Amino acid sequence: MSSGDLEKSLRDDIENYVQSRLGGLQEEVARLQSQLNEAFTRLQERVEATGQTDPSITVAIAEHLRYARNEGVETAAEGSARARASSDVAIIKAAVDDLGVQRTQADILDTLVNRAASFAPRVAFFVVKNERATGWRARGLEGTVGDDSVREISLPLAADTLLGKVAQARSTWSGTPGTHAEDNSIYGRFGDEPPQRIVAVPLVARDKSVAVLYADSAGLDADAVNLEAIEALVRVAGMAVELLAAKRPSAAE
Repeated sequence: MSSGDLEKSLRDDIENYVQSRLGGLQEEVARLQSQLNEAFTRLQERVEATGQTDPSITVAIAEHLRYARNEGVETAAEGSARARASSDVAIIKAAVDDLGVQRTQADILDTLVNRAASFAPRVAFFVVKNERATGWRARGLEGTVGDDSVREISLPLAADTLLGKVAQARSTWSGTPGTHAEDNSIYGRFGDEPPQRIVAVPLVARDKSVAVLYADSAGLDADAVNLEAIEALVRVAGMAVELLAAKRPSAAE
């Protein structure tokens, strides 16, 4: 694939992802507006059907006020979710721009780790080479655990870990600790307590898993990890690495 084709594919994938997120927000707003309109319509119908002020209209109004209050609580919660999703889209856009201006593979991957840290309490990046997954960068780890400590982690892909599974299958894995017999050799280095959720996303370039981004929820709930956003960033980073590699021969000429 030429560098021009890669650039077009990268732009198309990013646009489709962002539009899907924004489309979901628009649908949610429309749904909430429809619910609000229905509530007012029902209230108006009850008032018109009664035709006069009596105890029944008082009960009707009270019922709808309770309904509106409950809807208000739900709407506030959903509004917070919408605001968070909107913020995520903005962060992803900024991350994509950041990845696109990097000029070396190391800078692309370093940017990926930094940006992915916005979507999970802990992230660690592992390079796949010689049938092993070796730590390279990490963010959000406790105390003195950082890049140097993560580089001490080097596991064979044949070991029963989510890193090996993801690298070999070239597909994302998400679940709970204990699913793979040796996952503790990863998250056990990052804290005393196992997280509620661990995920791993392969970085694929030229149809090979060249790295794996690990993330977990640390001491927070499982939904503290935004897997969809992390997958998007890893895919963009993989395409940026491919694009960089495709440009090298022409640059050398």
